[in-house]
Formats: sequence, C-alpha cells, structure tokens
Amino acid sequence: MSLAAFAVIGRQGTPLYMRDFPSNLFFDIYSQPLDSSSDDFFGDSIQETTTKQQQQWPCSMKYQFMLHSACERMEEVLREGGWKIPGSGSSGVDACWVGLLCGIDGFNAYGYVTTNTRYIALVEDAIAPENLQLQKSRENDLKTLIANVHGLYTESLMNPFVQPNSKISSNRFNFGVNTLASSFNGS
Repeated sequence: MSLAAFAVIGRQGTPLYMRDFPSNLFFDIYSQPLDSSSDDFFGDSIQETTTKQQQQWPCSMKYQFMLHSACERMEEVLREGGWKIPGSGSSGVDACWVGLLCGIDGFNAYGYVTTNTRYIALVEDAIAPENLQLQKSRENDLKTLIANVHGLYTESLMNPFVQPNSKISSNRFNFGVNTLASSFNGS
C-alpha cells in the first residue's frame, strides 16, 4: 500500500489542496504525463496538463479525476449516514474515519471527515486481500497519516493571514504532507 494522491476538500466541495506522490511502485509508467503530441484512442490530440494547471494543483489529471470521483462517493456515504454506527462511542481518529470509499483502477480511496473539511487519500493497493492483518495495519497507518495532515491544516489556519476555505499555499503544510507521505510510502 502506498499513497498515490491526497486531497483536502472544503465544506462546499471546493478543493483546498491536491497533490500526487509519483513514487508509486506498480503504476509508475501510467502516472507519467502525456506529451502534447500524443493521441487518444479516437485519434484526437490530447494534453494531460498545462503548465498553469500543474502550478495550480501539482497533481496529474488522472489522479484529479480519481480524487473527484472519490469525493462524490464520500458525499453519497455521508448523505446516507452509513459510515457511523450509532452509539459506537468512537473517539479520536476513529470518530472522523470514514474508511474505504471506493476502488478505482487498482487504487483505493479512503475518507476522513471533520466539520469543515474532507480528506481523501488515494492509495495504491498491492496487499493481497487474504492478508487481513497487514491490510488492517496499513489502514491504521493511513488513519494516523490523515489525522496528522488534519493537524497540519489546523495549524495553517491559525495563521492570521490565511483565509479559511481558500487554497492551502503554506510551504510548511506542503513540507509536512510530503514528509508524512514519504514516511508512509517507505514503511
């Protein structure tokens, strides 16, 4: 299991932060950006991202699409109310953990929700389904990672010059997320 992409979504569904982590083991060849002269299946000329788009969100279009789909699925899960067991008494990280949202092209999307933000982690799943112990362990690591990103986001909001619900542009936040992702992907 390795983190492929991560998003922080505002309460109104606006993206606050999107980033991919191109050190994936299995899908490296698929995450490379297409050159501007390549053609799709129908012979149309395509370009994955422009320089302006890449500067705005350092996340490939493929991952942006997957994160958007996972965000839609999270909205469905939250609307249905099926992500919490009433009276379960969960607290801490578990109180915000939505869990597995959906599977997309060999990736699993996991969700974490707070009162004002939603966190979506897109994880490359290379663990055999029979290995439940390792799967559970990595899921707990992912919960911790997202809880730590939530802490970083909360710290960034304490800056008096940051507008709530605006794009996260803090270098400290970005460095923290990169460090957490490197640690998660390395273990």
